[in-house]
Amino acid sequence: MNSDYYIEINNWIKATALKYDQEIMKLEEEKKNSKTDNDRQRQIKEEIKSKKQELLRKLKGDATTSSEILASGLIDNVTTWWANDYPRKQDVQDIYMRIAASLEEDAFSLPGFTNYHWPPNWMPTWFCIDASFTLKSPWYSKDDRPFHVLDNPVRKDRVFGVPFMSAASWKGLLRWACRMQAGLSDHLETHDMKMDGWKDPSWIVHLFGNEKSEQKDFRSGALVFYPTWFNKVGFEVINPHSRSRRAGTQPIYYEVVPAGTKGRLRLLYAPLPGEIENDKVNPANFINSFIDSIKALLETYGISAKRTAGWGTAKIDENGWRLHPDNGSNIKTADDVVREIKGRFTPQGGDQ
Repeated sequence: MNSDYYIEINNWIKATALKYDQEIMKLEEEKKNSKTDNDRQRQIKEEIKSKKQELLRKLKGDATTSSEILASGLIDNVTTWWANDYPRKQDVQDIYMRIAASLEEDAFSLPGFTNYHWPPNWMPTWFCIDASFTLKSPWYSKDDRPFHVLDNPVRKDRVFGVPFMSAASWKGLLRWACRMQAGLSDHLETHDMKMDGWKDPSWIVHLFGNEKSEQKDFRSGALVFYPTWFNKVGFEVINPHSRSRRAGTQPIYYEVVPAGTKGRLRLLYAPLPGEIENDKVNPANFINSFIDSIKALLETYGISAKRTAGWGTAKIDENGWRLHPDNGSNIKTADDVVREIKGRFTPQGGDQ
């Protein structure tokens, strides 16, 4: 967006903010001077409420979709107000939170997010795993938008405003879960909680590739990850307490994907031709460990920032597993996935 766009927004917001502040100040002053008139007190409260509703309608405009509310339009308006420290900026923060939390699910229903198709052309050794889950606790990942009405906005697509977990985040977290499955926890306990001396088993290197810092014999992994899109926005409050007064100081708001929201983990296993035979790493030998790692990541470790506070844990949905192509096997559970993969690939050795 060019600078003219923001100049136009700022000019309108500044004028709107000053007018709104004057109107509210006038009503607050009248309220103060009419303490003995209960009827007038109630009337003034309703007038203040009406002014706030009018401001909400102005800032929201005709916006209805997540892109208009969370990626442009409303968010540009309230953030301009907040960043310039115009009067009554707390009111616009409240307006944003109210509208964002009340978004209907269909506001996020965009082609490609709800109707997903796997690649049509397949190598014989390729397959896709799809696991649907429901969040048990809030999910949070900090957005990279430089200015926002909140200090802790949740990560969203810059165009469509849809909250999402990136493919890179999935890869990093699942690699770590696989390492824990392979014994990293015991290694850390015996090495002063350091990675020194740790070497990934061949099946983890096969799936995820080498670390970026490893220039020698660098290779990419056989897994391709896809983002996970969410269709709700909510808010959590953390209220730090003063140790001396034992009372709350300043509430800190976090924009999150709330508990109860559904998501899907999608990944494609796409080894290069001959890679399985040359590396002697066969899916039949590591599929148990890999599926257990997915379950541990979602249901035990969590997939969110602030995992140590319990955020981002999920429950894999009943009969929520899918395999593509499934060869008519009617895959529904993790055991179905393991059984089908073992049936497709003849074990040829390789480490667990």
